[in-house]
Amino acid sequence: MVGESGCGKSTLAHSILRLIRPDSGSARYRGRDILSLNRTELLEMRRKMQIVFQDPYSSLAPHMTAEKLIGDPLRVHGCRSEASIREMVVKLLCEVGLDADCLHRFPHEFSGGQRQRIGIARALILNPEFVVCDEPVSALDVSVRAQVLNLMRSLQISKKLTYLFISHDLSVVKHISDRIAVMYMGKIVELADKWRLYANPAHPYTKGLLGAIPSLQGRRRGGISLSGDAPDAYQRPSGCCFRNRCPAAELVCKIEEPELKDVGHGHMAACHLQGPRGDESVPSAAMV
Repeated sequence: MVGESGCGKSTLAHSILRLIRPDSGSARYRGRDILSLNRTELLEMRRKMQIVFQDPYSSLAPHMTAEKLIGDPLRVHGCRSEASIREMVVKLLCEVGLDADCLHRFPHEFSGGQRQRIGIARALILNPEFVVCDEPVSALDVSVRAQVLNLMRSLQISKKLTYLFISHDLSVVKHISDRIAVMYMGKIVELADKWRLYANPAHPYTKGLLGAIPSLQGRRRGGISLSGDAPDAYQRPSGCCFRNRCPAAELVCKIEEPELKDVGHGHMAACHLQGPRGDESVPSAAMV
């Protein structure tokens, strides 16, 4: 899930996990509406759904040791054997690149990358199926981001995890995602396989995001240049919310809000100017 800051990515993530309660709508996981679950049902569901927060500094309680931070979810869900909890914590610490010497250290004694590894371990201690990753590397030094991303990718494969990976950086998303949704002002404006989206973006906003990725040659990657800021979310413009920033906007864009529709091969876009497409040239699995 990509989009500019303030477009609603984190709000969506927190709504899915019921960390906040949305005013309307539904969020379904394996056919069950998460927003309608009672307290007991929600506690059981949260064994399967966890989150890695954006800020590794504020997301860890400063008065708790690494052992307690990672092991507490097991205690909340009924594990009473402290020996078993410690064994599982030590095992998971090793999997995220830390060791047993870290058990009794407090968050301020770790670097930013190490704190985020603890946050990842805490999210995985219950063996979830689905993990929301809310911009998990945006607060880290550039030198550490690749290490954490590679760690998350290897854990995704080894533990058969599904990620909802949220970011405003399309170059980061390309590294870890299989399918990409682009959000603008709280709505999905494009959804596609990552190779199809990068090779042939359908929505002008996506083209603008791709054009903003710097290259070694110092040139934009053929996308459009985004200008101006997103409109006030409390005073949404009529029709297409992106029309005031779109260089190709037409009269219909002012009158009618576009629906998210299939423009070919499962590639979805919410744009009046996009019709069905033929087959695009995208890399095959052997080329990736």
